[in-house]
Amino acid sequence: MTSSKFETNDDILDFVIKKANGIKGLVDRSLEIIPNQCIQPKEHRLDKSQIDNQESIPTIDLSNFNDLNVEKSIQEAATKWGCFQIINHGIPIEVLEDLKDAAHKFFELPAEEKVKYCKDCYSACESVLMFWSAIGEKNENVLEWRDSIKHGCNPQNDSNLWPPQTR
Repeated sequence: MTSSKFETNDDILDFVIKKANGIKGLVDRSLEIIPNQCIQPKEHRLDKSQIDNQESIPTIDLSNFNDLNVEKSIQEAATKWGCFQIINHGIPIEVLEDLKDAAHKFFELPAEEKVKYCKDCYSACESVLMFWSAIGEKNENVLEWRDSIKHGCNPQNDSNLWPPQTR
């Protein structure tokens, strides 16, 4: 494997997933050529002509959480959009900013540290944090441009299991 090119599919999977460099690791390498494994086939790409620019991601107000319309709005947004914005959830902005900061710190960790939390490498009993990269469906041949973490949160019981940078 050269410094700017991956010779085989196994090389890129090893670098991105098994060694926990993630897609961020690819970006940090300033590759001159995007690996074929990271290019979606045309038939799987978003058709921009089908996007309605008049619509926006749904915003769901949780101030009246017990209202059945809230549940219906969440179901509709998840079905149609796959995402939504929640307002009036009661989580202080400082907590949300701390969460984003912790995520950024995690992704800046060296791969040798992140691999300890790799989805395929850890024992569920040992960690409340799970890291995975680039995989959508199990048998996909194309890597998604994403790195993800799932961070459990029960600071009174398990914060010692988090990497120090994310506590």
